[in-house]
Amino acid sequence: MSLYWKLRTIKNTAHRVHVSERLRALRTQLAEEVTAQTSEHDLRLATWNLMHFGGGGGYERDVDALLYISEIIDHFDLVAVQEVNDDLTQLEDLMKNYLGPEWDYIVTDTSGGDLGNDERMAFLYRKGKVRFAKLAGEIVLPDGQTIVGSGGIDFAEHFERHSQFARSPFVVGFECGWFQFKLCTVHIYFGNPKRPDNITDDQWDILRQDYMDVRKAEIREIAEFLADRQRNERRRELDILKERGWDTEQSKANYILLGDFNIVSPEHETMAALKEAGFQIPDGMEELPTTLGSTKAYYDQIAHRLGDRRVRHCCSGAVNFRKSVFREEDAEHYIDVVKDPLVTGEAKGIDRDRDAQITYFNRYRFKHQISDHQLLWSSFQVDLADNYLQKIAEEAREE
Repeated sequence: MSLYWKLRTIKNTAHRVHVSERLRALRTQLAEEVTAQTSEHDLRLATWNLMHFGGGGGYERDVDALLYISEIIDHFDLVAVQEVNDDLTQLEDLMKNYLGPEWDYIVTDTSGGDLGNDERMAFLYRKGKVRFAKLAGEIVLPDGQTIVGSGGIDFAEHFERHSQFARSPFVVGFECGWFQFKLCTVHIYFGNPKRPDNITDDQWDILRQDYMDVRKAEIREIAEFLADRQRNERRRELDILKERGWDTEQSKANYILLGDFNIVSPEHETMAALKEAGFQIPDGMEELPTTLGSTKAYYDQIAHRLGDRRVRHCCSGAVNFRKSVFREEDAEHYIDVVKDPLVTGEAKGIDRDRDAQITYFNRYRFKHQISDHQLLWSSFQVDLADNYLQKIAEEAREE
């Protein structure tokens, strides 16, 4: 359970009341949308892009935001987080003072370079439910395999360093119940080019398509790389199981690929690049828009290739936290009660009128305090005890 003692550090009593009430509303929302739809024995897996988390400045999370983030995460067992910044102070604060001793985490090194924005990715997991299986590493494409080749792309100088992933995908082995799996998190390159001077409209269209090709190539390469790994691992595993006369339904060759893929839409070529490698996306998930704000997008996904036929996907969803916290109607509270200087404009020496303050809160502040993405989740049935006991009984009857 999340820790709530930080509530008492909120000196503004009216705001403390507000945060307490909003936490209760959030808990009710999560109980209905997540807890009631799943079993406590399931693996509740999630991915969340937390916008510039730990970035400081306007992205420094206040106590209320960290309480809300913690509450959401605590309704799951394993959460992959993207856009963790170089400074880990805020992540460490979240783990120690909000999630508490029941949780642990694994974090990658920074991506380095302009393309990766010096971001990290993190895995947060509930220690009583999920175990780190002593496997972790970033994925680097083998020699001869690149995201962008030396030819076949215009304006190559814009991509000269993009032979590998802009942000290296990271894979970690975990165990949950009877389920052993490799989890790979990604934050696929988006590519938002600035128009160079002195190029024609046609050249500009080509350049923008080149950036989209890079995005699609990253998705395709990571999906194919992991599919090959899973296929080869399963083949070797089957040979051993058959040789020993063991049940071939069981498998450790289970791969889950999740994160921010920057997928445009279910029908777009970026989605096709993921599915063509044989990764399955749970029914209904690819139609779930995961961004918050004016742009409706399907950036985040959870896909899997499972060798273990006994493991079943149960259900999926996306948590729109704005139903309960940082709601549109909360703007007036943050203006009149909290007097948030970033909302009022005082922090930047801007004199915003009331309408502009409300607009700022609903366009920017909720994103900077929590995220511009919804958390996307899936649950898997990983308690296979009944399956195992039934097989023991069947074998005994045949003796």
